[in-house]
Amino acid sequence: MSEKIFTVKGKGLKFDTIEDIKPHLEKLNAIPDVREIDLGGNTYGIEASKALADALTDKSELEVARLDDMFTGRLREEIPTSLNSILTSLLNCKKLHTIDLSDNAFGIATIDPLESFLSKHTPLEHLFLTNNGFGPLAGARVAQALEKLADTKKEQKSDVQLRTVVCGRNRLENGSMKAWADFLAAHGSIQELRLYQNGIRQEGIEHLFLNGLSKSPLLERLDLQDNTFTVKGARALSQVFPSWKNLKELGISDCLLSARGGEIFGQTLIDGAVLHNLEKLKLQYNEIEDRGLELLKNAVKHNLPNIKLLELNGNRFAEDHEFVDEITHIFEDRGFGELDELDDMEELSEEEETEQEDREDSQEVILKDAEEEEDQNVAQERSTEVDALTAQINKTEL
Repeated sequence: MSEKIFTVKGKGLKFDTIEDIKPHLEKLNAIPDVREIDLGGNTYGIEASKALADALTDKSELEVARLDDMFTGRLREEIPTSLNSILTSLLNCKKLHTIDLSDNAFGIATIDPLESFLSKHTPLEHLFLTNNGFGPLAGARVAQALEKLADTKKEQKSDVQLRTVVCGRNRLENGSMKAWADFLAAHGSIQELRLYQNGIRQEGIEHLFLNGLSKSPLLERLDLQDNTFTVKGARALSQVFPSWKNLKELGISDCLLSARGGEIFGQTLIDGAVLHNLEKLKLQYNEIEDRGLELLKNAVKHNLPNIKLLELNGNRFAEDHEFVDEITHIFEDRGFGELDELDDMEELSEEEETEQEDREDSQEVILKDAEEEEDQNVAQERSTEVDALTAQINKTEL
C-alpha cells in the first residue's frame, strides 16, 4: 500500500505559487492509482491550492485525504478560496471515503465551501473535523450539511453509509445540538461519534441523546468528554444507553455527572442486558461517590464481562476503597482488565458529606416534581439561545 501513498506531511513547506508546489505535484502524478494523500503540516496559498486541485481532479482511486493543518499563517480571506478549489476537485474522487480537515482555522468565514462539499460527497464514510474554530453557528451548519448528505445519498441510491464523525474542540455548545441531533437521526448509521471539549451543557446533551443518539443503534464508540451532563444528562444517557447493543467504548470523563448521576448510570448498567462488547468505560472527574462506585463494581462483576479499561480517577472516594479492591480482584481473576491510576481522588470532609446529603435530598424532591410534570405531558420550555441561533441560521441560508 505504501507505493500508493503520497505524503509531504509535516515538512513545514510554504506553497504560494504554482512553481512552489510543481515539483511535489510531479511526484504525486507519478504515482499510478494513488490511494492516499497526506498534505498536512504545510501551508498552501490560493495559487498553489488551485494547482493542487487540478492535480487531484483525476485521482479516481483516491480513498483517503489527510488535509489537516494546511493554512497556518494564511490570511482569513485566502482560506475560503483555497479550500473551495481543493474540495470542489475532490468531489470528482468517487472512492474518497475518508477526509481529515482538522487543525484548520475555518470558523464561520470558511463554512460555505465546507458546507457545499459535505452535503454532496456521497462516498463519505469517515469525517474528522477537530479544532476548526467553528462555534455554534458554523457547527450547526456543518451538521445541517451532513443531514443534507443523507438525502443526497438516498437520491443517488448510494449504499455507502456515513460511519464516523469526529468534531472535537469546536465550541459547538447547546446552540448547535438540534442540528447535530437531526443529522444523527437522518443517517442512523453512525458507529463512531466524538464531540469532546465542545462546551455543551446539560440541556444540549439531553437533546443530543434523546433526539439523535437514540436513533443511532449501530453506535460502537462515543466520546463526549469535557462537556457538562449533571443529573439531567445522566438520565438522558441512561434512557438511550440500552439501545446501543454494539457499544465498545464510552468516554464521558470530565462531564460533571454528579454523585446522583453516577448512581443513575451505574444502575442502568446493572439493570440492562449483559454488555459483551463494552471494552472501555471512561468516567474520570465526575464527582462519583461511594454508592455510584458500588453500582459500578456490581456492573463490572455481572454485566461487563469483557471490560478492559475502567477509568475512575478524580472522583469522590478513596483510592483504597473496598469496592476499588473488589474491582481489581475481578480483573485479576479474569486475567485481563485494569483501572487507571487513582492518584487524584477528591474525598469529602465530614462537613462536605453532610452538605452533599442535604443537597441530594433537595435534588430528589426537584427530580420527583419534574417527573410528575413529564407524566402530565407538559411541553418542554424552548431555549431562547437555541431559538435565536436557529433564526440566525435560517437568515444565513436565505
